[in-house]
Amino acid sequence: MRDFFISLKKRPIILIFVALATAAGCFAVQFNSFTKEFGSLGRLFKTDYPQLLTDMASWLKSRATDPTLLATTVAVAILSLFAISVIGAFFVSGLSYIMYVNTYNGIHRIPKKRNTFSLFREGVNKRFLSMAVYIFFALLILVVMAGLLAYLIMPVSVAVSKVISGDTSQIIPMLLLVVVIIVVTFFSVVFFSMYTAYLIPSIVAFKKGAVRVAFKIVNSYCWYLIPRTLLFLVYNLAIEVAMLALNYGNGFGRKTVVISITMLACNWLLRTMGILYYSHYVFKTYIEMKEDMFDEA
Repeated sequence: MRDFFISLKKRPIILIFVALATAAGCFAVQFNSFTKEFGSLGRLFKTDYPQLLTDMASWLKSRATDPTLLATTVAVAILSLFAISVIGAFFVSGLSYIMYVNTYNGIHRIPKKRNTFSLFREGVNKRFLSMAVYIFFALLILVVMAGLLAYLIMPVSVAVSKVISGDTSQIIPMLLLVVVIIVVTFFSVVFFSMYTAYLIPSIVAFKKGAVRVAFKIVNSYCWYLIPRTLLFLVYNLAIEVAMLALNYGNGFGRKTVVISITMLACNWLLRTMGILYYSHYVFKTYIEMKEDMFDEA
């Protein structure tokens, strides 16, 4: 914990960048039409998920049958991902370079020598393209994975609905489906989170072979990394559940401005601290594990 605060003290720009990015993300999540519709636990429990997924499938099918509409939808989606990747790569490449150098210097007790903004510029010059490609494919895989997991949950929701309606013959199939879905979801989310997290310092450290090294580190130390990654995911899930319980999706509509801003501030503060601490942990353990693996080699 001490080295975490020392790291922020040496390079306060890390705190500023992460805080601003998290603030923008929290604002966008809290004040949009989707969160206004589904941003409460009561609304989530009342939602007919099989019907919702069926409607989504119908929406996709209607576009698939029209080649022009399909091409337009795919083009807009790809361009949106590309735009997000380019904008994100500019900040992530510079910030991650600063974090890597700062963490490396902290581990090896090297005094601060480089100007923060020169490090940021160097990171953008060296790793912008690699980071843009990384962000694009990470978002693409995330979208695909989220869609697949959503449709994996559909049989469970149908089985649960039958059990609730009184069909006791569905209890055992429901329990088996729940166990399978929990296991698949757990390993999918945790490993996706670990791979995407450890790819960032790997891209900074290596011009070539970054993916191979990151995957090797995660695979070699997975049972050590899983509890820490899971703790970070549970921490964020707990924040989300708390916000849903407070019905934060209503935004400015049914609450006073003070309550809405207070909820936004709490969400922003908690998530900023979580992201900062987990990011420091990822960079620190990546450097230590990388050096340990190469020393052994």
